Amino acid sequence: MAAAPNSILKRVGGLAGATFASRLLGFFREILTASILGGGTIASAWSLAFMIPNLCRRVFGEGLLATVLIPMMTHTIERSGAETARKRFSTIFIWLGLILCVVTVIVSSISMMLLPLATAPRVVLTLKLIPLIMPYSIFICLIGVMTSLMNSIKVFFLPALVSLGLNICMILCLWLVCPLFRSEPSKMLDALAVSVLVSGVLELFLMLLLLRKHKLLPVFSWKTFRGLRALVEIWRLTLPGLFGAVAYQVSVIVDRSVACWIGPYAVPALAYSDRLIYLPIGVFAVAFGTVSLTEMSAMAVRRDYDDMIHTMFSSMRLLLFLTVPLAAFMCLFHTELIRMVYYRHAFGETALAETAWAFLFYAFGIPAFAAMKVTLAGFYARKDMKTPMYVSVFCICVNIGLNFILMIPLRQGGIALATVISSYLNNLILLVILERAVGGVPWRGILKYLAALLVISLLGLYPAWLAARFAAPLSDLVPLVHDFVPLCAAGCVFVAIFLILAILFRIREVNVLYSRFSGNKRKEV
Repeated sequence: MAAAPNSILKRVGGLAGATFASRLLGFFREILTASILGGGTIASAWSLAFMIPNLCRRVFGEGLLATVLIPMMTHTIERSGAETARKRFSTIFIWLGLILCVVTVIVSSISMMLLPLATAPRVVLTLKLIPLIMPYSIFICLIGVMTSLMNSIKVFFLPALVSLGLNICMILCLWLVCPLFRSEPSKMLDALAVSVLVSGVLELFLMLLLLRKHKLLPVFSWKTFRGLRALVEIWRLTLPGLFGAVAYQVSVIVDRSVACWIGPYAVPALAYSDRLIYLPIGVFAVAFGTVSLTEMSAMAVRRDYDDMIHTMFSSMRLLLFLTVPLAAFMCLFHTELIRMVYYRHAFGETALAETAWAFLFYAFGIPAFAAMKVTLAGFYARKDMKTPMYVSVFCICVNIGLNFILMIPLRQGGIALATVISSYLNNLILLVILERAVGGVPWRGILKYLAALLVISLLGLYPAWLAARFAAPLSDLVPLVHDFVPLCAAGCVFVAIFLILAILFRIREVNVLYSRFSGNKRKEV
């Protein structure tokens, strides 16, 4: 039976709450990072070095491998029971740990060999930092696959809560330790790297306790080490997606490398914009994507494809209802948002202008970035990893080509716009293929729905702008956070108008949200 929107929201609620707390702390962390590291050479070095563990995390941890594990573990639990799933997971856990150790040694060695050849200060600092921060890849990837195991048994809240560790440790370091080394940037970066490693150890320990509570703690034995059947299946499922994930990360590296040559502010501008854009995506899209994948995987086992498609598009409609108006609001107030979040101390006027420019183009892509999490679930739930890989590689090639075309007139804004265009293209191609594979994609309904959301979002922008102008003289009420009061006023007016128009347009997601948060069950329009 298809999961109803209310059922999806119920399970999303706890996960979204914990994720929101994590993203909010991450948001505050970025504010401190911008304030202390600024938007130039030091910030570039940190962004480039931290990009490597993030690459491993997205490929081996909470990205591809974790995504593959959810349907794999769900299918195993449904057919063979939790104990069999535990043994299969143990084999994967052991081998993943060994692979990550090898990758860490190789990447660190390459970085040390390249160091004597580097001349640019930001590159020198990056290469010095990589060997210190790389061990974090081991911790965060193992944490990611353990989180997926818990998601497979429909435990979402506590694993998401554990992820607060990184932001807490980094915030404490930025707040208490980094100011002691303002005259020594390399020591400041070393302290940040150590705080990241401490967070990894702490989160790994907490996840092991959580697995023990649910009797899913990995079994370390020669038998599980030799569990070739689990390795063959995970390899078969992961290999196609691995090429796509690696290609995507190559695209990210190309984006940052190209930006590095644009100027000293381009890489931090993309990094700071990316963090702000992925705050709502992390709260809504990751939660909807994770819950939908778990629900849809169980339906795929039973071959209930009609219910699977219904569940998928119920999630997507709710997600678009939240992200389309958000994208419109962020596009209008892109400079004000960047100024409110980052503008202080080392983050000055130049960094503000450069970051706001990249952020404007990224904001157009919020619905596409968010929808991708649910779109991919339609394939991963059926253990179809090859199709998303082929489409991803094609769209990444488009992205890289557009980078070089658009960066000339638009600088880092062109790199952001290339990412947005390729993301919309990726969604469209995957949905066309899904229609051919299982059918039932409601093209007319979803296009009509998108048009309605776009119209009512645009109608609310001018009143929101007027509200911001009216409240501008009150900015001094919160002197440490410029633009806070005008943006709050604009946001309240925008949300009120959007909801009123949504009711008039008879958009049923208003009733779904109302019934979920009020406890009253109203008939959907």
